[in-house]
Amino acid sequence: MRKTKIIATIGPASRDEATLDQLVSAGMDCARLNFSHGTLEEHAEVIQLVRKLSEKHQRPVAILQDLGGIKLRLGTMKEAVQLNHGDEVTIVADESSDRADLIPFPEPSIIRNFRPGTLVYISDGVVCLEVEENRGQEVKARVRNGGIISSHKGMNLPGVQIDHPVLTDADKVALQFGVEHDVDWVGVSFVRTVEDMRYAKAYLRSIGSEARVMAKLERAEGIDNLDSILQELDGVMVARGDLGVEIPMERVPIVQREIVQKASEQARVSCIATQMLRSMVVAPTPTRAEVSDIANAVLEGCDCILLSDEIAVGDYPVEAVRVADTTIREAEKIFPYYKDLPSADRTQAIASGASRLTRELSSKPIVVTSTGRAAVEVSRFRPESDIIAFSHEDAVLRKLALVWGVSPVGAIPPEPDIAKLVQILIRESLSTGLVSDSDLVTIVHGFMTGVSGTTNSIQVLDVKAYLERESMGMGPGI
Repeated sequence: MRKTKIIATIGPASRDEATLDQLVSAGMDCARLNFSHGTLEEHAEVIQLVRKLSEKHQRPVAILQDLGGIKLRLGTMKEAVQLNHGDEVTIVADESSDRADLIPFPEPSIIRNFRPGTLVYISDGVVCLEVEENRGQEVKARVRNGGIISSHKGMNLPGVQIDHPVLTDADKVALQFGVEHDVDWVGVSFVRTVEDMRYAKAYLRSIGSEARVMAKLERAEGIDNLDSILQELDGVMVARGDLGVEIPMERVPIVQREIVQKASEQARVSCIATQMLRSMVVAPTPTRAEVSDIANAVLEGCDCILLSDEIAVGDYPVEAVRVADTTIREAEKIFPYYKDLPSADRTQAIASGASRLTRELSSKPIVVTSTGRAAVEVSRFRPESDIIAFSHEDAVLRKLALVWGVSPVGAIPPEPDIAKLVQILIRESLSTGLVSDSDLVTIVHGFMTGVSGTTNSIQVLDVKAYLERESMGMGPGI
């Protein structure tokens, strides 16, 4: 089984049922819905189709609701303007402008935080202005890198204090929609501090959401506060597009590696995003550099990669997933399996023991989990064998679809009788083909199945011996 998961952004090029069916067949583990684009009705239709196809293919496919978040944009301009190096312009706190030398930016509370030397990036960093003087509601600036700007282009402001709440009014509407449609993961944009994450999580719980929370790191402050932010999330996305504007581009690969490493050590899902296969928007094959990018992300140990424009609006969405799938599988042939990590609590210690047993006995791990945590903790140690996960809820299995190495098999009823539980696990694992009668299995479970926080047991079974003893009515051979 491929261990590194694939998230595919669904858009106009991929939201029809036939294409979604092919994407699931090709290896899509999670459908990302970008709430900066599309209507709620369109997103609802995609969710319904993905759930239908997940059932058809008998494989959990997660839904990631990616919030639009804080978007800093220019106001309305009368027409597109060509800015040239050395030009002097004025940024004004207005909704619109009809003059080429006046750039509207309707954010007075942010403009007042501009200082001489502040760099203002427009249109994904193509245009760069340097602030020379702040006069309160207007700012004098000079063009460092020229280009064309027009209405509502995005703006990046590295180092400028932005006091807006991490969830916008539009985000809150989207989150209510997410509750109603039981999305599995929520991507929170513009995360800067641990307080942002606490606020987002508290709001999610207040509206009844049980989704896992993924912080999108796209601001320099988020990188500076990485250690504290990691304490308050389930997953982290390295949003390299905006991040490459917020910090020097040459730092992005180093920061990416650091984020993946720290997330893995703390059993947090890590996702690498932006331009993984960008050329496949218009080309049937990727560049060699793009293939290397995916392979390096895999070897760094990320849980999943995210494909965006190449799936949402590209000409070859299915081919892009296939390329990602084959590239990941090839890189995983030389992956450095089995991490030696310290354990902070009982669940991690149990997971560590199970991982060591799978390595020393060449056994296959089977995990029963109520919340998904036990499977995530086993994944943290990156065992070479597939992690076969069972839960009592389909929603937990869908959430595990993003976790490295985890194969979410199916929902089973809570079973307090451990002997009967083991019988169910062996039978279901054999039926999937993930386990054969010649295998050893290492089973991780709790003493109270269906109850969170009770994981405390490891059993090692010889499947063939178990089946023989069972057929004779002798019970399991341990």
